[in-house]
Amino acid sequence: MRMKNIQHLKRISRISRICIALLILASCSGQHVARTSQRSLVVRTALMEPEAMVYARAFENRTGIKVEVVRQSTGVMLSFLKFQRDNAVDTTIDVVFGGPADAYVIGAREGLFEKYISPERANIARDHMDKDGCWTGVYLGSIGFAVSPKRLKELGLSTPTCWDDLLSPKLRGEISMANPVSSGTGYTILATLAQIMGKDQALLYLKALDSNILDYPGSGAMPGKLVGLGQIAVGILFSHDVLAFRQQGYDIDLVFPKEGTGFEIGGIAIVRGTKKLDEAKRFVDFMLSAEGQNLYAAMGEFRLPTNRLATIPLGAVAFSKVNVIEYDVTWAAVNKDYLLDEWISATGDAGGE
Repeated sequence: MRMKNIQHLKRISRISRICIALLILASCSGQHVARTSQRSLVVRTALMEPEAMVYARAFENRTGIKVEVVRQSTGVMLSFLKFQRDNAVDTTIDVVFGGPADAYVIGAREGLFEKYISPERANIARDHMDKDGCWTGVYLGSIGFAVSPKRLKELGLSTPTCWDDLLSPKLRGEISMANPVSSGTGYTILATLAQIMGKDQALLYLKALDSNILDYPGSGAMPGKLVGLGQIAVGILFSHDVLAFRQQGYDIDLVFPKEGTGFEIGGIAIVRGTKKLDEAKRFVDFMLSAEGQNLYAAMGEFRLPTNRLATIPLGAVAFSKVNVIEYDVTWAAVNKDYLLDEWISATGDAGGE
């Protein structure tokens, strides 16, 4: 399998940008304060760790509160919180950050989060948050296709412009999407198709698409890397990740399916039972603020901020430019178990990170 050949990815451009962002943050006047070793947080995030570390270090520079970042896919992160609750284990996590909001809706219903109404929510749309304060949206992102022009030319194919184009027999073994069992990105794709086509038709579609799938990685961004490296022709993932890979120099194009596409509200929440509640509230406030969300643009990311006062990154694709469906996050949460069970039956893949 070609996945096994991918051991060393090109990270120089991204690492350089992150290092520059960290240097800028460290030099910001009036923000760096003395560290207090007793003040710390553990944040689990669905974001890639280098990106999450930029936000963590910016917060440390602002507050002096040290942040330990641990990366996990959204599904795995939620399962861990459930395990802690079900086994009466004191939480080792203070904040969860990133990943689609359907997981946060489920977490709120199961009592996994502390309620907190941040003052920064005044600048965020009501449909991008839980009304009771269990979670709040910290960024937005739409689903798109990452395509390799070179690989498509080799296959004698034109650029796919709709979901049905991905069923071409010429694309056998040429497509990748994240596993919806472990990945929030993967589940957003599944729930998007179910809302566009209807549940039964979407599952039939995904069963047919399975013939063209090379692999279902646990990471939502991995399909974009495979496309960028020329290993496959098409990846299905969030558009901001596609744009980030293209900025790094990969030969990759972004396409949105003309029938419509779904999106994520990336969430942030305080874990119930944290012993660092005050520190956790400050981290949530920071990431919901314009200052925190302006880091997306500062470090060359393409996430859309939820705070209306924050800067939209140059080159990011606004929802107004895309045929975005009225994606129902609550519906996605309510139907998650059913859709995942049926997807596993259709594809024979139980997932895992």
